[in-house]
Amino acid sequence: MTSEGWAFSASESKLFHHGPFAFKVEISLSGNGSLKKTNPIPITSLKLKIKNEKASSEVLKVKTIRVYLAPSVFRDIETREFSVSPGQWVTKYFRLRKEVQPLLGEKGYVEIGLENFSIQFNPRERKFSGPV
Repeated sequence: MTSEGWAFSASESKLFHHGPFAFKVEISLSGNGSLKKTNPIPITSLKLKIKNEKASSEVLKVKTIRVYLAPSVFRDIETREFSVSPGQWVTKYFRLRKEVQPLLGEKGYVEIGLENFSIQFNPRERKFSGPV
């Protein structure tokens, strides 16, 4: 079987606490290829769900969603700011056309840029890091 026939899916969720915010992030990525290989693999879709917990006292503002192909090279997926009120779920789903599919390198990750900090997700390790 060739690598073109393989597909991957990586999903994870985590609850974060930062300043006045308590929020849950669920992320799902899918693409062609294998996450265990070191070659760049295309991401075909990205789904992001954010819940601003009722314990939060402020509106959470998401500025950008980016895929870092390498530590200093990125492709924007979403640059329009959106807000998540306390107690609200917001879901964003992106099906990426072949010509705009980011190629996830060995050290690539997804970054969710919020108003004063960011959260990172490494799909190869299925781990979040942040707030940064």
